[in-house]
Amino acid sequence: MFNDPWEIVPGEGAGPLRFGTARSALHDRFGPSQPFRRANYSADLTDTYGPVMLTCDPADGLYLIEINLPSLATFRGVRLAGPVTEVGEALRAIGVEPAQFEEGSWSFADDTVAMTTTWDEDDDQVIEIVTVVAPGRSGDEIIWTDGGATTDPVTSHAVTPGRGIGLVTLGDHRSDVRRRLHSGMTTAPPAASTASREDLFWDDGLVVRYSPDDRAERIVIVRADQVTFAGVTLMPGQFDETRQALIEAGHPITDRELALEIDHTGIELWLANTQTTHRLPVCSVVISAPDAP
Repeated sequence: MFNDPWEIVPGEGAGPLRFGTARSALHDRFGPSQPFRRANYSADLTDTYGPVMLTCDPADGLYLIEINLPSLATFRGVRLAGPVTEVGEALRAIGVEPAQFEEGSWSFADDTVAMTTTWDEDDDQVIEIVTVVAPGRSGDEIIWTDGGATTDPVTSHAVTPGRGIGLVTLGDHRSDVRRRLHSGMTTAPPAASTASREDLFWDDGLVVRYSPDDRAERIVIVRADQVTFAGVTLMPGQFDETRQALIEAGHPITDRELALEIDHTGIELWLANTQTTHRLPVCSVVISAPDAP
């Protein structure tokens, strides 16, 4: 699989990979992997296959390909490996002008292909990672948003199924959420983007996802001194211990991949990575509308 160069086709994929492919289909083709969450507020999981990492959206399938062996990646015959100055010259020779969008990062093909560099022992910037992203998933503009909160962040939360927490209720309008919380950030995706609309409130330790009509549809608690549900502490705590505490308290659960769901509550606990010999903490408490029992 990794012996032959992978030709990158912007908007379509790289090598044998095509954007939109379901994660289950990738597993069928390439076998199992050890997934991880790129961010502890993301429902999307990333699978690692040798020098390649693949990230899928549950609904839209594969949208991000990261190639950690640049010699594997080619674009219109140009191998995207070695000093970035040399690769840049080769790309310009075929009429492609890479643009530097931050220190150590260049992109081309409408920002759908990116090259990240590192310094080698000869003080040359050599390409370390080649990233290929699906249309509608690139070029997000980061926007900082003002918040209306004037007091210190709330660091303890009691979770109410179907409702949320004290600060944010499911169904709240985006403007009301921002008024209650501190300053945060969001992105302005391209018109064709399929990415979710989210606000990240770092001081509050919360990430809120919105529906197309700007109503809060998911609340993710990524940092807090304490999060409780029906008398059970969900955060902070080791994932396996919290799972057992829920069972002992009589709460039915369903185990998910890197997660568990408290049945018919809309509440999930997420893990960032595969359990190892070291017990891992709950990385996020996620609140959405409950399903029907």
